[in-house]
Amino acid sequence: MKLRRTAVAAAVTLTLGLAACGSDDSDTSADTTPSPSVEETEDAEEAPESQTLPVDLTITDDVLGDTIRVTQMVRDFQPTEGGGSIVEDGGEFVLLELDLAAGDQFSGGIQGGWKLVGTDGELAGSSTSIVDADMEAAGFTPLEEPSSGETAKGWVAFQINTREDAYQFEYKRLAAKVIGQDTEIPEKIWTEPLPTA
Repeated sequence: MKLRRTAVAAAVTLTLGLAACGSDDSDTSADTTPSPSVEETEDAEEAPESQTLPVDLTITDDVLGDTIRVTQMVRDFQPTEGGGSIVEDGGEFVLLELDLAAGDQFSGGIQGGWKLVGTDGELAGSSTSIVDADMEAAGFTPLEEPSSGETAKGWVAFQINTREDAYQFEYKRLAAKVIGQDTEIPEKIWTEPLPTA
């Protein structure tokens, strides 16, 4: 035990002596050379700025008497609470302002059934409510679908996992059977292009 303390003391003394001999006030290059920062060596990829585009798109369902109008579109909506990882991974949120008028011939109103598809017709994104709080905070009132004979106006968000240059709006009327009648309403799909700039 005593021998160990002496060896440690000797090692400390030797280290201090070498440090004293090696110090040179004129050699400060190692201390003053700045190391490159992350900002200097890597260009951070910035998220695209959101863009609001006017839209003039109307879908009329002559069977149900419904009218669906798309009046505005927001590309690259930036959420602060929900869905941030979607944007970070190369996707985006697209907002559409819908102006709806439900026909009064049948009950049920307008039941949604909209999504965005790419120019190739493949699904690009479905409607979602995960960014509703962010939309409200930014002044975009989420849509409440109207009942029979009512109107409604508001915004719908679409989650796009892989961002594309252009989208199409798709509305699907589901097949239905009229209660009390021997009448069936067939499914129908409307697909309309949305503006790119």
